[in-house]
Amino acid sequence: AAGRSRGGAAAGRSRGRAAAGPSRGGADDEAPFLSYGDDDVPNVLPQFDSRHVGFRFPGYLTRGSLRQAKDFFELFLDDSIINSIVTHTNSYAQEKIFSGQGSSYTKSDGSWQDVTADEIRRFIALLIHFGVVHVRGDVQKNWSTKSLYHGLWARAILSRDRYFAILSMLHVVDPANEDLSNKLRKVESFITHFKKKCSELYKPRQHVAIDERMVKSRHRSGFRQFMKDKPTKWGIKLWVLADSSNGYTVDFNIYIGRAAGREISANGLGYDVVMRLMTPYYGKGYHLFVDNFYSTVNLFRDLFDNGVLATGTILDSRRSFPAALKNSKQWAKGKERGCMRWVRDPPCLVLQWVDNKVVSMITTVGKANDHIQVSRKQRNAGGWTNILVQQPQIFQTYNLKMNAVDRSDQILSSFNIQRKCLRWWKTLFFHLIDMAVVNSYLLFLEHQANNPKELDRPAGYNQCDFRDELVRQICDFDEYGDPPLYTGGRPRTPRPPPPSVFATEHIPRVADKQRNCVVCYKQDRVERKITTYCSAPQCEGKFMHITRERNCFEIFHSPEYHSQ
Repeated sequence: AAGRSRGGAAAGRSRGRAAAGPSRGGADDEAPFLSYGDDDVPNVLPQFDSRHVGFRFPGYLTRGSLRQAKDFFELFLDDSIINSIVTHTNSYAQEKIFSGQGSSYTKSDGSWQDVTADEIRRFIALLIHFGVVHVRGDVQKNWSTKSLYHGLWARAILSRDRYFAILSMLHVVDPANEDLSNKLRKVESFITHFKKKCSELYKPRQHVAIDERMVKSRHRSGFRQFMKDKPTKWGIKLWVLADSSNGYTVDFNIYIGRAAGREISANGLGYDVVMRLMTPYYGKGYHLFVDNFYSTVNLFRDLFDNGVLATGTILDSRRSFPAALKNSKQWAKGKERGCMRWVRDPPCLVLQWVDNKVVSMITTVGKANDHIQVSRKQRNAGGWTNILVQQPQIFQTYNLKMNAVDRSDQILSSFNIQRKCLRWWKTLFFHLIDMAVVNSYLLFLEHQANNPKELDRPAGYNQCDFRDELVRQICDFDEYGDPPLYTGGRPRTPRPPPPSVFATEHIPRVADKQRNCVVCYKQDRVERKITTYCSAPQCEGKFMHITRERNCFEIFHSPEYHSQ
């Protein structure tokens, strides 16, 4: 196509050098460069087919069949993958028990109780429940009978012993066919199935982004990564392709370092990552956003040749970076905010813009002299004031569209189900469950926008509500109900009822026999025979007067009498 030729409409401009033009810098010895006032001829762009973007309704379902949160979640974790987990978990458990391990999770006769599909679903529901109702400290508190914890719904979803048994024996691939040379052998087939579902169920809108995602883990393996600029610094690194409009995870790959069959090409790791993720979207007019880890002139040229537009920040230390823009720091000295220069090396346009520092951007979209006004704070003698400065249009577009993966990470982190465990692949499995919940929630919102009557929900319905609904539907709970209470174990001694305001122990009674009044004898040494006594155990059946003339009962029960 004419728009993709390397010379195209901008033929005559030398590649890698600024075209001749008036100097905008102000210094006499500064090389001339192009800025806002200089004409630019953009690339002819491939058309993007905006039909049928978003949720792709599965052909095997009938209209109106998606009405619950559970229906959307099961699009990702369907019966086939659940049954596969059941089979592999039981196989692994039998193998471990036969080898003499895992005896604490067996039945009384030493055998393994086969896990069922319903138990695996409830196990996943319990993990999602832990992300919403977070009890700090030991996970066993969720089943505690202490007053502050008794009544949590974990015991109604799955018993404590069964939860730990499934967690210990969980397996998502066939244990008999694991390739020891494959670092991802514990989860690879599950990941392949899950990635296929993510791409089949959703067609991304035109603007997409690629960035790194860190899954928090301190495990010991050959591919644990450290990234100082990420909120999660240690963990498993994922290369993620996400939709800029909503954060939907379209595709991802796991970085396992150098491995057989995955050698880094001469173009570099960032180039390989982008090309591998974008291959299914060649020739469709997608616009990709990346940061300076990935951006190179060679990458953007090859993407444009394959029908993919791209925009990204770029380091001026890259080998193929235009030589005319290499001296960015020297050029920016003394420049006011908003100054800009550019070079077009078809099909790439490279711009440098002065903000707090010089920012370099490379793109295959738009014109160099398209710009907007942005507000910035400037310090002066009286304090801070707002000023308007010019900004190239592509910088604003980049700021709006590049946050797809960060937005996805933010949604994932709100109610994540991550649990501490020794096996790195279980950490990754938990993350994939979270990803399935978030993607299914985003599909729910897409479908709700087009079918509001089918998916009628209260105003303000959010991800937490979606997770609540999902757990209830998996476990077949009512929306409202009495909390589950512990009923097993040894019967407890019931507490005595609280005393009534009318109850007392010191009650006078009349006996059939007569005895001396204990008070009269102590005070007067006189023997006066009476039949009334106190029935309280601590009074030991002592006899005392209870008459109008002589109330020894009241005297006996006073502190003064016993202090004598």
